[in-house]
Amino acid sequence: MTAAATEQFVLIPDTTLWQGQRASLPVMVRLHLPRQVSLLRLVLLYSAYRLRLLGVRSNTALDFCSTLSFYDTVFAGDTGRVVIECRGPRAEQYSGVIGHLDLEVLAGQDTVAWLRPIEVWGDTSIFLLSGQTAWIRIENGPPVEPVLTDGLGAGIPNPFVYRLSVQYAVVQPAWVFFRLFSFSGEEVPLEPSRVYVPRAGAFPVSFSFRPWELASGGYVLRMETDYGTVYFLPILCVK
Repeated sequence: MTAAATEQFVLIPDTTLWQGQRASLPVMVRLHLPRQVSLLRLVLLYSAYRLRLLGVRSNTALDFCSTLSFYDTVFAGDTGRVVIECRGPRAEQYSGVIGHLDLEVLAGQDTVAWLRPIEVWGDTSIFLLSGQTAWIRIENGPPVEPVLTDGLGAGIPNPFVYRLSVQYAVVQPAWVFFRLFSFSGEEVPLEPSRVYVPRAGAFPVSFSFRPWELASGGYVLRMETDYGTVYFLPILCVK
């Protein structure tokens, strides 16, 4: 539900960090809430290949939040989503630092990482947001290996006919299970339907289909690891 209100403002300042460095960045806000709320949530996206988010610390000097916590989700590809939860905000209006976001620069020397505020929620209402992307310049430093994330890459070719190859990645040794569904929900048998991966990394897998097994149309490839991560890849068959 959208609340009619003055725009809320969220800003993380631009900065320059070294590859491999840990830092604490202030999360600055200007809040004009239309009413008192019990739970305030700030939602940000960030470049997950270059940054690891470690946590959030409250601005204890001002103590705007009763408690401050954070939840991090890494999507497939270079996008992560973090939710900063402020429970029991003390007032409807506030300008200043709501907390500090602790992070680590993973890789990508002489390039940039980013953090982008996208939503502000008060209880079950979403408020208008004014914010801008924070750019983090990453300069040369101690060598750091890029950190892998789970995921499914693009299918090749897409559209495909009788053979499909995809790239997938895991962050630890695991059994990986694959299932294919049509958009109508019908499951199509796959071979291989599972593979064991003895180490973290990115790997290819290919599937072949008999001419009568697939009709032209949309399909979804499902990947699941034995440690619980699940990913979906939409693909198209054209004959």
